[in-house]
Amino acid sequence: MRKIFILIINFLFLINIFASVFNLPIKDSYITSSFGEYRNTGNNPHFHMGIDFSTFNRENIDVLTAAEGYLEKVWINDPVYGNTIFIKHPDLGLTTVYAHLNSFSKKITGFTEQINEEFSTKRIEIIFPEKELKINKGEVIAYSGSTGEAMAPHLHFEVWEMKENGNIIRDALEYIEYKETREKNLELLSIRSNNKYFDIKKDEISTIEYSGDYPNLEIRVREKIGNNTTILPKKMSLYIDNRIVYKLNFAQIKEEEAYNPSVFGYGSTATVYWLKLYSKEALTPIEIDNWGQFIGKNLNNSVGKIELEDFWGNKEIYNIRFNKLY
Repeated sequence: MRKIFILIINFLFLINIFASVFNLPIKDSYITSSFGEYRNTGNNPHFHMGIDFSTFNRENIDVLTAAEGYLEKVWINDPVYGNTIFIKHPDLGLTTVYAHLNSFSKKITGFTEQINEEFSTKRIEIIFPEKELKINKGEVIAYSGSTGEAMAPHLHFEVWEMKENGNIIRDALEYIEYKETREKNLELLSIRSNNKYFDIKKDEISTIEYSGDYPNLEIRVREKIGNNTTILPKKMSLYIDNRIVYKLNFAQIKEEEAYNPSVFGYGSTATVYWLKLYSKEALTPIEIDNWGQFIGKNLNNSVGKIELEDFWGNKEIYNIRFNKLY
């Protein structure tokens, strides 16, 4: 028993250390976008693979490396990310990414200037020899901007886990020392079923009509933070008769899935999120899919609930009842 207790304590200690492994990459800011959100900029819809920090519409704000590491590569003139820096942290098995930069620090520019002058209008990727250029924790590595697809100046920050069988991008909020003091409100605004819309009230049981083998529900959700920020809730779960049926968890996304945001329904934008509570694909954000046990069953008058949860552990529950149409 004592051995088990010690193992649990060590495990919790490691979680605590790992959860705050990175410093904030920018000072005196707050997030404006979260991990996993829908984006329809550029040629193809895609997931938002990082978190955005506001620079309050200013350029040339200091961008700081989140932890000690080595310069892995830079992108110049990337059509989506703009000017971007990748810092590898070999002791952690992670890479941090800093995008939409206006310019690089002098230390990095000294390695990129000549190439950039020769190919100034083209997309450039410069890969550095492993462990050649050390970067200290908190070092100024760049200055914020709006290069690439950025609609306004800000810092886009990502955390990658490099794998031989495919890279995984993780929710950067899980790795940084970020405190959110603004008021938070999780909201389920509407449910869509069979192309019919159902308004939802938190303190009532809403009846949802459906047809077919099982309810193909889509939910419009959001989390409002303060007066000017809308982000995607981190987790969305559907229960029927107290059994969990489906769960989305935006904790990680495989790089190969970046341009397959099929968990979102039509009508989604950068600030309007329609999430499907069903899928024909096994994408990483789908943590639980138990629809198989309900196919063909009559769910008339079955009671369900939809639970929303954010990164900070806040939850909201909305109760529903099913009515099958024949």
